[in-house]
Order: sequence, then C-alpha cells, then structure tokens
Amino acid sequence: MGEHLGFACTCGKLRGEITDVTPAAYTNIVCHCADCRSAYTHFGLADPEKVGILQTTQDRVKITQGGEHLRVFRLSGKGALRWYAKCCDTPLFFTPTKARAVHVGINTDRLDQPERVGKPVVEGFKPVPGGGHKHIGAGRMVARMATRIAAKNLNGEWRNSPFFDDEGAPTATPKVLTREQRAAALQGIRV
Repeated sequence: MGEHLGFACTCGKLRGEITDVTPAAYTNIVCHCADCRSAYTHFGLADPEKVGILQTTQDRVKITQGGEHLRVFRLSGKGALRWYAKCCDTPLFFTPTKARAVHVGINTDRLDQPERVGKPVVEGFKPVPGGGHKHIGAGRMVARMATRIAAKNLNGEWRNSPFFDDEGAPTATPKVLTREQRAAALQGIRV
C-alpha cells in the first residue's frame, strides 16, 4: 500500500484522504470538456478552462470529516454524478451512475499536495487551432480504468464506496439540473 493524500472542500468542513497513492493506483489527467468545467460554473465559480482530475477507484476515497455535507448533482438526466460539498459548494468528485463501475475522479485542486501525483499523463478534449479538440493518451487512460474496474468487481471491493450504499444506490439523492440551470452553467464557459 502506498501513502495517503489528503483532500478538503474550500471551507474545510469536509475532509478526507485517498489511500494507496502509487502510480499503479491512479491516472492523473487534465480535462477541458464543458461538463467538467461547468461543474464549477454551476456554483458561480470562475471557468477553470481545464480541470485536473486524479482518477482512481472509489474504495480508495475515505471521507474522514464532514460526510454529512456530501451532495450530488447531474448536469443532465443521463450525466455522470458530480459530487460536491454543500457547506461551501465546492466541486470535489465525479463518478459513473453505477456503483460497480467503481471509477472516481477527484478534482486535483482539492488535494492538499497536488504536486505529489506528478504531471498529467492524459489530456482530454484539448482544443486545437481552427476548432474541435483532441485527446492525448486516452487509450492508456481507458486501459488502466478498465483494469481497475475489473479487479474491484472480481474481489468485491466495489462495495467499499463513500458514494454508493451496499445496494448500489447513491448515498445522496442526485439532483438533476434543469435546462435553465444547465444553460446558465454553460454560459460561464469560455470558448
């Protein structure tokens, strides 16, 4: 097992740690997509233009303080679950909608020591001149994610999640943004 790495919301009421911080246990990425960025602008925060994300499995996320502040929303009825701290409206994580998918992305701006995870090895939705976007290292990211998901499903550790209960339901009821809320969040994105 590797070392632990702390995280917290902006006000510090919700805190936790990521266990097993070893290169095999995570993938450090940067995402430029509108969904990751609008998870910030939805709360009135500035468009980050790109979001640093540490991808790992949910069993490695331990909330040690303020778990009662953890809430979740979806940008659309089919969107990923976007977890945040209600105490200060800080975006923290995203997960798939199914517990057995075990994937979690932790916003690296919430890590106590983000430099410990090194430089990103993947860049998603990177804008290119003339419009459009490209992905750098996406194959590696998907392969590592699939390997982690398969391993956690085989050993049953998919059940050890602060985001889903033993029956596979989210631990907080997801709020789906209205079209108006979604449009307002997207208006905050710089093109």
